[in-house]
Amino acid sequence: MSDLLPRVQRRAGRLLRQLVPHNLRFRPVGVHGSSQQLAAHPGSGATYREIYPAYLSQWPVTDKLYAQISDYGGLHAKPNRTEKQPAAFVLTLEQGRLLADNTLSVAVLSADNKLVGDASFQYDVARADLARPEDNTIFGQRWFKAPVQVRGTVCSLLSGGGAATGNYYHWLIDSLPRLHLVQEAGLWESIDYFLIYDKKRQFVVDSLLALGIRSEQIVDVSTHGHLVADRLLVTSPVRGQGTHNPEWACDFLRQALLPAAAPQQFSPYVYLSRRDAPGRHVLNEDHVEEMLAPYGFESHVLSDYTFTQQIALFAGAKMVVAPTGAGLANLVFAPVGTPVIEMFPKHFTVMEYPELCYRLGLSHQFLVSEPVAGPIKSRREAWSEHLLVNLETLKQELRHASSFPRVATVLCLTEFPDMSAFVSPV
Repeated sequence: MSDLLPRVQRRAGRLLRQLVPHNLRFRPVGVHGSSQQLAAHPGSGATYREIYPAYLSQWPVTDKLYAQISDYGGLHAKPNRTEKQPAAFVLTLEQGRLLADNTLSVAVLSADNKLVGDASFQYDVARADLARPEDNTIFGQRWFKAPVQVRGTVCSLLSGGGAATGNYYHWLIDSLPRLHLVQEAGLWESIDYFLIYDKKRQFVVDSLLALGIRSEQIVDVSTHGHLVADRLLVTSPVRGQGTHNPEWACDFLRQALLPAAAPQQFSPYVYLSRRDAPGRHVLNEDHVEEMLAPYGFESHVLSDYTFTQQIALFAGAKMVVAPTGAGLANLVFAPVGTPVIEMFPKHFTVMEYPELCYRLGLSHQFLVSEPVAGPIKSRREAWSEHLLVNLETLKQELRHASSFPRVATVLCLTEFPDMSAFVSPV
């Protein structure tokens, strides 16, 4: 209930902006479909830098997992085994404008008052998918707050969707890697301000500070939701228009942030609890933790930890067991080869972390909980579905994980007295 009023206010604000005319000159007059073509036009004030060329991305998802993944259409449909990834680029716009006054869209506009399609974002809730640039909500908007004028260069880290709601996964995966593209373009030192969604999200600020960005350089949409900058710097979406993670993004997160890990000692056997989350609770978690404890597993609630402590926890992991959730984005900090056992509710078996494990070279196993509350009618209901973990199935997955070379060298009977059930026979 605590966030109900803000949601109602945001919805009322969107309706008001569609009905009441004010500052209509800020509504764009068209679309530039391609940043590259825009920059090639003389006098556009745009500079385009391609960092990585387009390529065909592969993910050899197993038939077993593919059959289990929930299908809600759009971005939440069955996963693509093959995805065309567009070129990754950085675009600089002289007198560039940006509007991000809701969680569903980011509008990037060039000096000629046209939307830059491949640098903007629009989510269609009805289709649960990305929308065409021509369907960006800015074209139906009639009320515009005058933009804040910013002297200098502003780099936008906005990615829309989940990142706009403060989701940890989307910040780490869809926003932060944009800095790598900026770095590769040689533009980092020219940036005066970095635009984010919410400075009150401590993990957001801490991750930027860990990268050497000063607090006075960070601005957010509460004060800069509509701005015009001397130079606006934006990038292509990290995952293109699809769902596959590029390897350069994973490499950047590891190399840039692992040195920031806090000097913290944890057991290398990690169980993540979601008891602080609004949904996807493990209903028999006491029994799960009791079963895992003799094997050296410790339980962790990530909201209790700082950003650098979370890095340290995963950097030292030898095995991770967890219900699916945003905290698993921290797998980007886990050593190559680390086994991961992900526990899904029946109607929320998703591809994000199996695909991430594939990119990172982590061993991914999974189990799916049978429904505990009857039929699910929508993805929104599925998102909060709880789990009842089959302990025998979990034991089988643990035995299977112990057969991987990395784990076989560290799990031994001398380390834990009850490991006989954990070590696969030779």
